[in-house]
Amino acid sequence: MNSSASYSEIIISGNSIVRFYDRSSIYFGDYYHVRLEARCEFELPGCQKAVPGSLVSEETLPNPAVYTRMLERMAVPSSSVEDVKGALVEDFRKNTLPYLSSPDFPLKMTSRNAPGKNSAHRKYQASS
Repeated sequence: MNSSASYSEIIISGNSIVRFYDRSSIYFGDYYHVRLEARCEFELPGCQKAVPGSLVSEETLPNPAVYTRMLERMAVPSSSVEDVKGALVEDFRKNTLPYLSSPDFPLKMTSRNAPGKNSAHRKYQASS
């Protein structure tokens, strides 16, 4: 079930496409661990790719920005695998797609995941 071809695709605003890749595997006997990887690349306006030997800072945002999320269900009977995959894609469409479709989502995502953004500056270090 693991293949490089996409299982399903959803076109969102601009040139971005959410692709779902099937990463499912046998869980036990006739039951499956259904896993779909949702992946979308966003072009970031004004961002440059770092060129070795150039004066561009290493903190330059990567272009394209990549959003990935794993959608999962455990212990799915083989007779229900396709229905569960469809339900996972539909849940993603209802709950996550509105956020991905926002024009400012790519910049928000990259600024939230920037190096050092989530590091805590504490006056005292925790003792071990």
